[in-house]
Amino acid sequence: MSETRQSARNMQQSDRATGALVARIEEMLEAVVSRIAAGQEMSIEMASRRRSGRNARSLRPVRFPGRNLAEAQKFARVLLILQLSHDALVAGRVLTKRHIFYQHQELFGKQRVVDDLVDDLALTLDVSREDLRIVASVKGLVVGPLVIRSPDGAAIDTSLADTGTPIPTRQSVSSIEYGNLRWILVIEKDAIFRSLATCRFWQTSTAGTGLLITAKGYPDLNTRLFLHMMHQQRPQLPILVLADFDPDGLGIFRCYRFGSEALAHEASAHNPKVRWLGIKSHHIQSMTTLHRGGLSSGSSMASHEQVSTPAAAASRTSISSINCREPVSLLTMRDRRNIRCALASIARQDLDHVELVELRRELQVMLMMGVKAEIQWLDEAGDITQWLSDKISRSLQDDE
Repeated sequence: MSETRQSARNMQQSDRATGALVARIEEMLEAVVSRIAAGQEMSIEMASRRRSGRNARSLRPVRFPGRNLAEAQKFARVLLILQLSHDALVAGRVLTKRHIFYQHQELFGKQRVVDDLVDDLALTLDVSREDLRIVASVKGLVVGPLVIRSPDGAAIDTSLADTGTPIPTRQSVSSIEYGNLRWILVIEKDAIFRSLATCRFWQTSTAGTGLLITAKGYPDLNTRLFLHMMHQQRPQLPILVLADFDPDGLGIFRCYRFGSEALAHEASAHNPKVRWLGIKSHHIQSMTTLHRGGLSSGSSMASHEQVSTPAAAASRTSISSINCREPVSLLTMRDRRNIRCALASIARQDLDHVELVELRRELQVMLMMGVKAEIQWLDEAGDITQWLSDKISRSLQDDE
C-alpha cells in the first residue's frame, strides 16, 4: 500500500514538473512571436555544452535572420525542437532524436546536429533530455524478476524474454515491483548479456536473485536514468559493472558511475552506488597464476611476461560458449592514447573519490603491463557463471 501511495505522489510530482516545463517553453515561443509582432529581430537565449566550465550555462542569443546563414539555420532548428518538445509534452508522447532527424533531414543535415541541440536545450532549461520527451533510440536491455508498471496500468514482466526486455523511459514507469532482488549486474557486452540471460543466471546464481542489464557498450542516458531510478527506490541494492580490462571497459564504468562529461549538468545521469566488479589487473594476475603455474610475487612485469603474448594466451584459453578471437592481447597505439587521455581526464576530477583513485591505478598498471583482456577470458571453459557468483557473493558480504 505504501508503494502505491509513493507511486501516486511520484506521478503528481511528474505532472507538476511537466506543467512547469510546458509553461517555460511557451514563454520562449511567445517571446519569439512578440518580437515578430514588434518587427524586431527574433532571438532565443541558449546555453551550450561546448563552452567550458561556468560559461556552459551562460545564455547567449541565437538570432534570426542573424549575422549569417549558419545562425539563421540554428535558430530554425532550435525553434522546431522547442515546438516538437512542447507538442510531445502536451500529448504525453515520447520522440526519438532519430525520428526528428529523419523527418527533417534537409534542415538538420546530420544526426549529430539534432543530438547537440537537444542537449543544449536541456542545459538551457536545466532539465534532462528525457524531461523534454526527446530520447535516444532504445539501446538498453534488462532481464530479471522486475515487473514494471506504466501509468496506464500495463505491466512488463522482465523475466519472460530470455533475450532481454527494452528498458522503458523514466516517464513511462509509474512503479516497479522488485520481488526478492539482491543485486544488479551491468554488463558491457551484449553477447555476454545474452549468454547469461539465456542460462537464466539472474535466477540460478548462488549469490541469490539478481538483475542483468546491458547498454551494449557505452551506456545511453535512458539506461543510466533507469539505474538511478532503481537506486533511489532501493538504495541498498548493489549495482555492479562487468567490463573488459581495456581503456573502453574502464571508460564504460566511469560513465555509469560518474556520468559522461558531455552531460555533467545532469545529476541523475551518474550513480554513487555503482561499483566496478571487474575485470581488474589482479584478476588477470590471479587467473594467470592459476592456469600457468604462478608469478613472481606481486610483480606487474612478471604479469606482463606471462600474458603479453596473444598467441600463447589464446592457445591456453578455450572459449566454448562465446566466440572470441583473442581474449588477451597487446595494447594498440590507440589503446595507449586512450589511456593517456583517460588519465588526464581523471586528473581534472576530484580524486577524493576512491573509485577514481582505483581507476587511475588500474590504467597505470594496464599501461605498464601492456595488455588488455576481454570478459570471456575469465573462464577457460567459456562459462563465467561461477566466477561471477563468487565475486557477487563477496560484494554482498562486504555490504553487510
